[in-house]
Amino acid sequence: MNCKWVSNEDRNLKCCRGADSSGYCIFHKKNKNKRQRALFKAYINKGKISNFTGFCFEDKFDINKLVNFDYEKLIFCEAVFKEEANFSSFRFESTVDFTNVRFESGVKFNQSTFLGNCIFNKTIFSSKYINEEVFEKSYFNGQKLIVKRCVNFPRLDGIVFSPYTKFILKDTYYNEKNYLCGKNNYKIARIQAKTIEDNENIGYYYYNERNYASNFLKVNKYKGYMDYLVNDFFDFLSKHFIGYGEKPIRLLLISFLIISLFAFIYLFTGINSLYRGLIKINLLNNTCSLYELVTFYMESWYFSMMTFSTVGYGDFIAFGLLSKILVCIEVFLGITIHATWTSVLFSRMIK
Repeated sequence: MNCKWVSNEDRNLKCCRGADSSGYCIFHKKNKNKRQRALFKAYINKGKISNFTGFCFEDKFDINKLVNFDYEKLIFCEAVFKEEANFSSFRFESTVDFTNVRFESGVKFNQSTFLGNCIFNKTIFSSKYINEEVFEKSYFNGQKLIVKRCVNFPRLDGIVFSPYTKFILKDTYYNEKNYLCGKNNYKIARIQAKTIEDNENIGYYYYNERNYASNFLKVNKYKGYMDYLVNDFFDFLSKHFIGYGEKPIRLLLISFLIISLFAFIYLFTGINSLYRGLIKINLLNNTCSLYELVTFYMESWYFSMMTFSTVGYGDFIAFGLLSKILVCIEVFLGITIHATWTSVLFSRMIK
């Protein structure tokens, strides 16, 4: 009877080894006894196994003791490490893949050397060890270090990259307790992206770095409460209106919403047209048809657009004090957003 282990990612990927009464082979079996654990290690050494897909490591793992033979590629996809996994001081000669690996305890990569690609994709780390510097003095000389959709990915402080290694950090998020870890990791990713001129990802890393850093704006870090409020207010605007300069499309949407909102308000406060006269809707006695309402709104939207852009052809003017106050507010918003838009575009063109 063959082992009944099947990959969760690819249902066509199965284990062809013989199984015991549990239905699993010794490599995929859980809750192994002492003798089975000894055999587990012996079979890996004897068979010079380098593909550990789905393996269940129930003892402390030390790669230097277990993998002391030549190999083409190390694959740990969907492996489970019940106890501490020690990859420290190991020389990874080629690609190593940790896709869908689950580290239920601590893990160490200190002083390791990576000469090939290293892949962490949907890898799950224990939250207890997220703030440990598990990559301290690790040297990445391979083409890529890929970290995607990982859970509780630990701090990268102390990691060393070659000037040619591309570090990809995508869709890896941190909860409120670990915002500092997220800020540091995305900062490291941004610095490395800048080193290798990976302009495609610099903006993404910068946005996430600033996003996590914004959670550390505390009152005690400023001279006074007003100073804190000002910084917090501008950080809020920068984050939600322009995405720290990395999401300029938001400015276009916000501009459209502002113009449309003011156009709607002008319908009730009134505007004067050189051709139509007063355009105003009376809520208490509205006799306008649907066609007239649509036409009035389009005229009002045109006036709002001219006001927001500060063009002002003169064919429409504000009617009444309230309309004039609204015009002043919209002009101020328009000038501010124009200046911001110019700054963001110039910054992105430089990048």
